Amino acid sequence: MRSVGTALLDAGSDRALDEDERTVHRAFLVGSLSVAGLAPIWGGLYVLNGEVAAGLIPTTYCVVTFLTLAAVARRGGWPWFRVSQTVMIFVLPFALMLTLGGYVLGSAVMVWAIIAPLGALWGGTAREALGWVVAFLVAAVLSGLAQPLLRTTNELPEWLRTLFFVLNLGVFMSVVVWLLYYFTLQKQRVLDVMRRARELESAYLQEEVSIRQNEKLATLGRLSAGLAHELNNPTAAVQRAAGQLAAAWRSGRAQGVLSDAGLDDTEREVVQEYVDRLAESLVHPPALDALARTDREEALTTVLDDLGVTDPWEHGPRLVSQGLTPEDVERLRADLRPEVLAHTLVALASLYDEASLLQTLEQGSARIVGLVGALRTYSNLDRAPLQSTDVHEGLDSTLAVLHARLGDGVVVNRHYAPDLPRVEAYPGQLNQVWTNLLDNAIDAVDGDGTIDVTTRRQGEDRVVVEVTDDGPGIPADLVTQVFDPFVTTKPPGHGTGLGLNIAHGIVTGKHGGDLTVTSEPGRTTFTVCLPVSGAADAVARLSRPPDTRD
Repeated sequence: MRSVGTALLDAGSDRALDEDERTVHRAFLVGSLSVAGLAPIWGGLYVLNGEVAAGLIPTTYCVVTFLTLAAVARRGGWPWFRVSQTVMIFVLPFALMLTLGGYVLGSAVMVWAIIAPLGALWGGTAREALGWVVAFLVAAVLSGLAQPLLRTTNELPEWLRTLFFVLNLGVFMSVVVWLLYYFTLQKQRVLDVMRRARELESAYLQEEVSIRQNEKLATLGRLSAGLAHELNNPTAAVQRAAGQLAAAWRSGRAQGVLSDAGLDDTEREVVQEYVDRLAESLVHPPALDALARTDREEALTTVLDDLGVTDPWEHGPRLVSQGLTPEDVERLRADLRPEVLAHTLVALASLYDEASLLQTLEQGSARIVGLVGALRTYSNLDRAPLQSTDVHEGLDSTLAVLHARLGDGVVVNRHYAPDLPRVEAYPGQLNQVWTNLLDNAIDAVDGDGTIDVTTRRQGEDRVVVEVTDDGPGIPADLVTQVFDPFVTTKPPGHGTGLGLNIAHGIVTGKHGGDLTVTSEPGRTTFTVCLPVSGAADAVARLSRPPDTRD
């Protein structure tokens, strides 16, 4: 039967059938063959019990069905076969009912006619099924009107009428149950398809967001790398020039100023001690509280005023800053001639101003060089994407880049494991993870708090990095969702909810690690666990051909 049905389907359809169409056609064919095969027995029972006219109806249905199937197998035209079967399955029950004397005497065969609209709904269109329902209602009403004109009895024995009544109702209900079961399965399939579509849409959206974000970050990384490269040479030149200028000043400027003050050789040796103390005070300023400093400034200003120094209130604070005390002035008064004492003190104050400016220039240029170096490390300029990476170096460069956001109220404590191994990783992407975690921690403490950055080993082949802040914590209902896209605890307009999602994808997808979070008021910890060879293993896993075993 299966091979015959397949042949009829192939012969009767003028196009390739999908799985659903093939199922409908096959079920329709099996139903038609089953009814047509039983029709002669059905008709024979009518004939044997004296109802010859009624027996001819199912027999005729059997003959027409097989002739139609033969035509379909030879010439095609499946739609015509379906239509002819629908018409016959509708007409046959009403014809039998009218022939045998009505609904009861016809053994309720009339209920078979409702199979026509059900079949049309299953194998055709909703509009076609509606038309058949209307036809069934009209035929049922007309049959009721014709009931007084029909026979009041027939030749069929009571037991046979009862048997046909039960069989007709049973078969009809079986068809209805089967169709309901089929539609329930189809509904479940549709729901499964919709669910998978939503999952695919969500995965696609997440991947698209990640790709776009990575593209933007890659562009920003290239720009910052290029900028760092361009700044590297001039900032290094500025640093060298500042150092050379400071060295030149220290070797000649002090001696020149003291000579201009009119000191002889003996006096210059005395003052040289205070010049040396000046250089030391730039590195280690005097430890004075505000009250003690004010008292010392007033005392020195009074001494300078007594010596006739112009604008003593300007020179007094400078002398205090380099560590001079009123006692030092008295010693100088004893060792220097009165006519050079005032000039010497003014010269020392001027030297301090110039030395402070040079030190600021040196420190500023060194700071710029350090930031450019951190930026080069952060953007991994001229480095291979996958390489042996120092996690501490990446954390330090990220903190340097974020230094301006820390402010004076945020304290960062580094607890680095001295034996932390290097990891095979994409350093640029890891720096992106550190940036997102540290940036969130800075937002959490809101300008006043503590951030702890801790590293440690876990076994022989894993590295753990923890970023902890003492902010208010993550709401309990969001802790399990913080790595989902577009989930954020920040106020509207202050976060997109993508940073942690991207960081999670980098750690788990690109490096084969884990990113978890624990949070309570006053302590939130993000933990990154990286295999030492995680990224290399991930690359090998992605490049491995799929398993084709059954």
